[in-house]
Amino acid sequence: MATELPQQVKKAIGEFSVECQSKLVALYAQTRFNEDQLETFQLNSGAMTLDLVGPFKVFLEKELEKRTGAGGPAGARGSAPGKSSQSALPFMKRPRSQQTSSLASAVGAALGLSGAGATKPVEVVTPDPKRLKEARGDDIEEITTPEPLQKQMKISTKASVNNALPIKIAEPGAAPGDKVQIEMLGDRSLWSGPRQGVYAWMDESLEDRAAARDASLAEAEAGLIAAVRAKHPDLEDLVVGMIGMPSQAEVVLVGRIVCEGLEGRLNERSMLLEGSRGSSRSVRVQLNVANCKEITAFPGQLVAVLGRSGSAMNTFHARDFVPGFHVPLPPQIVAPGCSRLLHTLVLAGPFCRRDGLDYSPLESALEHAAQAAPQVVLLLGPFVDASNRGVASGELVLPGGREDDICSIEEIYTQHVIPLLRQGLARLRSASPSTEVLIVPSLDEALCFHPMPQPPLDLSLGPNLGDRGADMLRKLGAKFLPNPAHLSIEGLRLTVTSADALSPVLRSGLVVRPGGRRP
Repeated sequence: MATELPQQVKKAIGEFSVECQSKLVALYAQTRFNEDQLETFQLNSGAMTLDLVGPFKVFLEKELEKRTGAGGPAGARGSAPGKSSQSALPFMKRPRSQQTSSLASAVGAALGLSGAGATKPVEVVTPDPKRLKEARGDDIEEITTPEPLQKQMKISTKASVNNALPIKIAEPGAAPGDKVQIEMLGDRSLWSGPRQGVYAWMDESLEDRAAARDASLAEAEAGLIAAVRAKHPDLEDLVVGMIGMPSQAEVVLVGRIVCEGLEGRLNERSMLLEGSRGSSRSVRVQLNVANCKEITAFPGQLVAVLGRSGSAMNTFHARDFVPGFHVPLPPQIVAPGCSRLLHTLVLAGPFCRRDGLDYSPLESALEHAAQAAPQVVLLLGPFVDASNRGVASGELVLPGGREDDICSIEEIYTQHVIPLLRQGLARLRSASPSTEVLIVPSLDEALCFHPMPQPPLDLSLGPNLGDRGADMLRKLGAKFLPNPAHLSIEGLRLTVTSADALSPVLRSGLVVRPGGRRP
């Protein structure tokens, strides 16, 4: 009597050759295998062929022996053909979860795994959702994302000037060298004032600010007119005109570059020229620079232009654009006293990571300074960066503190930054007693609200550094400088600043047209 194959087995062997199908039908009559066993064998041995029918029979016999040895009923796999194979075979039609567990048992048997677990049905249970557990009051283990490992900071030299010159570094235990002579230059009154030794910012009236702007323009008028005369010596009868007054002849106008839009960027079509109060009553005219050979302009720039006024008197057509004049250099830049090499190390902030208060870069930088033992160390802020994510959010936690112990920005200075500076400068002073340390603030300092020029850090922060914070740093040899600071180090004149002077100009709109190019 021909053996009737189940639909699943018939579908599984239907893709094989006729000879292979006949062999498998005969094998089914003996072993009652199912499609899962056939699929498991093919996963390990490849696609079924006539040559693999024999190994497949051996595979089924070994699986039966393992199940029998694990306590299964002998002959369960070899039940009579007339019996229903539903009760004899664990791989027949079952719920989906039990089919998966049976397939896993078959794979385990194929891999040589034995034990009661190989044939014991496994119940797959879907876990209850989180909200149901919360409603029952079950304890829910909170799964948190582990914090990424922080990479150790390594100090490397960003740039080196005159690195080919020999620099003699003091050896350990050697006698300390002489300290370099440092002298503050410049006008102290630019940043000093009556409020704790600094000036009061944003207290001047609009009239005072306008008067200061007009005074700077009036002071530069003579120099700009002289620059135009020097550039065009053939124009002997050159006339200085007034902004807003019509003129048929060529004239020279001196004024300030202004953008036509309040919030727009400067370009060649939005350029206005504003005169001073004394010469032009602060009148503004449209400046047409299409006929100029070259242009370099930015908002607020003091310039001189040569050209003619339009008939409507609201446009000046320039044919030459003078962006400024050369300031004569002092007769002697480097004093004769600068007769020895100077080893200067510049450390620029910010000194912590952007997503926290990890000041390991500051510690590594000061440790590098102690090893290099330079004659001068320049520390440029910011020390507490206002753009730091923790500072900007206001959720500040000191390293090692509790997460709910929120601290203020003042406490960051007094309890974290100042102690780190004190420890680093103490190591530097022990390694190189003659090293001078100069501290310059930054516009990005969290509690320094003064614009340029900035007072020294100890004065602008005031009581925020604590009662003895600044005094402790001074005892270790630190000197607090304004921003910018004009110095004379052993007769060598330097200007030091932590501000970027070019970025604001580029953001407001810098118009540059090289010579020979026309719009």
